[in-house]
Amino acid sequence: MELANRLPRYGEAFLRLFYPSVCALCDELLELEEQGLCLPCRESLEKLRCAPSEERIRLSLVYGDEAWVLFRYEDSVKEILHQIKFGGRRDLLRIFTPEIASLAERRRELSAYDSLTPIPLDPRRLPERQFNQSGLLAERIHEILRGRKGRGPRLERKALVKKHPTFPQSLLGRESRRLNLHRVFRVPHPEKIQGRSILLIDDIFTTGATFEEAAKTLKAAGAFRVGFLALARALGH
Repeated sequence: MELANRLPRYGEAFLRLFYPSVCALCDELLELEEQGLCLPCRESLEKLRCAPSEERIRLSLVYGDEAWVLFRYEDSVKEILHQIKFGGRRDLLRIFTPEIASLAERRRELSAYDSLTPIPLDPRRLPERQFNQSGLLAERIHEILRGRKGRGPRLERKALVKKHPTFPQSLLGRESRRLNLHRVFRVPHPEKIQGRSILLIDDIFTTGATFEEAAKTLKAAGAFRVGFLALARALGH
């Protein structure tokens, strides 16, 4: 049994002889036990982790029921998400796995949702990026919430879609963000969400305009409850 446990590590060590792994932030060679980030960069990432008391976003929500976040959108978190979104480094999402698993363990209410669905990507950007980072994040969160017992929310990848392109939210002010998203979403199959609780997944939470518009659309289509889980929160908006 001990040998069986060591074999994957031997294989990875051999592979790294030919394909060395480097830290996503500082480009230093990684030790065998390091994944994605070196120890100093991992420590810098953990400093941006929200305290348990800060995980739930305290905002007055009209359509959404609750919102959760893991990190502050600064420094190393910002750099990693930038590499994922614009550098095609989808593999870097695994860096956040320990923190997602920790949140799921503490916040059992997340596993009580009926379905997970990602915030859809602007249809113009999908051919350019080749993937929706929120969709990949939703897949990872789905695996963690279901756990070994195979129970938990279902993954509904297209419960919500965008009807038309929008301007990048990061370029707009608070009121312009709300107007930019007005009636931009639709639910293609309302029968799949009737009376169900939906947990929306996205990479970044800013003003909450995206969440509120998505929650409004889902509830108009018959959803009973809508929550939101984001990897990081951009402060100062």
